[in-house]
Amino acid sequence: MQKLRQLIVDIWQRVPQILSGHVSVKPHLQGVPYWSASALVGLMAVIYSGAFTSSIELVRQLFQAHPYFLFITSPICFFFATWVVERFAPEAAGTGIPRVIQALDLELSQQDQVGRILNLRVALVVVVSSLLGVLGAGSLGREGPMVHLAACVFYVVGRSFRNLFPFIEHRSWILAGGAAGVAAAFNAPLAGVVFVIEELAQAHFHQFKTVVISSAIIGGVISQWLSGRYLYFGYPEVRGVTLSSLPWAVLVGVLCGIFALPFHKMLRIDWKRHLPHYLRTRLAFSVVIGFCMAALAIYVNPGTLGGGVSVIEDLLFQGHRATWSLVIGRLVGTVASHLSGCAGGFLAPALGLGAAIGSLLATITEYSNHNLLVMVGMSAFLSAIVRAPFTAWVIVMEMTDRHQAIFPLMIASLVSYGTVQTILDRKSQN
Repeated sequence: MQKLRQLIVDIWQRVPQILSGHVSVKPHLQGVPYWSASALVGLMAVIYSGAFTSSIELVRQLFQAHPYFLFITSPICFFFATWVVERFAPEAAGTGIPRVIQALDLELSQQDQVGRILNLRVALVVVVSSLLGVLGAGSLGREGPMVHLAACVFYVVGRSFRNLFPFIEHRSWILAGGAAGVAAAFNAPLAGVVFVIEELAQAHFHQFKTVVISSAIIGGVISQWLSGRYLYFGYPEVRGVTLSSLPWAVLVGVLCGIFALPFHKMLRIDWKRHLPHYLRTRLAFSVVIGFCMAALAIYVNPGTLGGGVSVIEDLLFQGHRATWSLVIGRLVGTVASHLSGCAGGFLAPALGLGAAIGSLLATITEYSNHNLLVMVGMSAFLSAIVRAPFTAWVIVMEMTDRHQAIFPLMIASLVSYGTVQTILDRKSQN
């Protein structure tokens, strides 16, 4: 086994030397490492997505058969989800996207710090911790961790080829990885490109736009090819979208912007300070979070289980209507899950919460085009959380293929973003 491992390492180390002569003659081959990493990310996205979905389904089955067992399994799973992060890779904690941005802000002379944030051990811990989190009934998504995972893969590949491409800095690999990660996670290549431009690479994108775009396309296409499903949510029925829907889009945007404020604030509160001293360590606090998630699912609304994809599918395709308990449960559950310290994203949870807000508004007002407000809510709340309005509406549009809803999606995203920014700016001035 040791000899086989050494042989693989030797072959991998010789690849750049073999390609160096060809690249000098054929410069277009410089994209090969990016494209190879993109294909690998697409494959990993399919495997990770399958494991994530299976974990959520397993928790649902347990909940349906023995709901009170969650008071045992949830604390245990959250404990180990946090422990594996604390023990093996503290850089794996959280949604993953802030870590990618942190790596982008580091200079070429700080490669050791970049390597601590983006490596294969961190990638593995991200996968294990996030899966344990959803097994613990957490309201967690896989999309943010997928961005972190993809950035790790691209950076490791880039380091392996640094002798071949010494003129390409680490940001190029990280940005391309972020684009491929979003594209593969959502089956939405265009969203991957927009996400990188708007969220990750405002000051750097012009230098390597070609590899970012190609990486997003390849990562998304590989994921689509292997999973066999192009649309993330399928084709929801949306009636004719007229100008009369635009005021509703504005209203949903304002509501989602307002709901996003406590979301941001709750994440910043040091909740451990209000607990007894023996519960203030991160591992003990994660156990408390596990009990909270079990209580939310049992006593508030079972829709708090999972990342929110099933909530969206129920609202769009099964004729379900959101209730206040679902909105409150999703809000509290998403915040609590992320306070635990385990790995897990909030892109899908934000979409689920936005869908619930849109559905609840349509139910209260008896608005006829229920599905439209669900989609508008998804776009608006995601925009308010990530503060990237264009990324939000592009993601929703690509996942549903409802191009007739493009203007309400755009307006709601911009209004929710503006609402959050306006209120936060006023608070900062006071």
